[in-house]
Amino acid sequence: MIAMLAAVMLIMVIYIAVKDRETSRKMAMMEAGIDALNQEIFKLSKEIDRLKKSFREELMRLELEHRQESGEGSEHLVEKKLRPLLLQMQHIQEQIDAIHTELQERVEKLDGKVRQVTFATEHSAPDEQKILQLHAQGLDSETIAKQLRLGKGEVELVLKFSKIHA
Repeated sequence: MIAMLAAVMLIMVIYIAVKDRETSRKMAMMEAGIDALNQEIFKLSKEIDRLKKSFREELMRLELEHRQESGEGSEHLVEKKLRPLLLQMQHIQEQIDAIHTELQERVEKLDGKVRQVTFATEHSAPDEQKILQLHAQGLDSETIAKQLRLGKGEVELVLKFSKIHA
């Protein structure tokens, strides 16, 4: 009986270790993906900063040209030269916003999956609550095992674990 209980415990420990390793591997892959997205956002932010600097320099240059040229066409010239820069900056900002949104969605999905994994490991045996309820009503382990169609050893194991955690 003790050997069987020890074998069951060993199998449970091995199962938990395998699942933990698998979960850790998946989490590491997700973290690597998030890191890659963060690097891409950083690169895009640097590109925006570079474009902003270029935009400011171009604006100052155009302003100087505008001051040198005092004519009606100078406003159109400034508009014509600044429009492409402005459009590029807007496009890059839209890309950053899309990547940021995607990153947040992935983080939320990851958080949900982590909660599911945690919930599943904490509540992996729905029969545990039934066993504990029936035991609280005064039934012995053999009767509980028959009612729930479980092995007597499994019922006794759950009862022992509940006493340890209590």
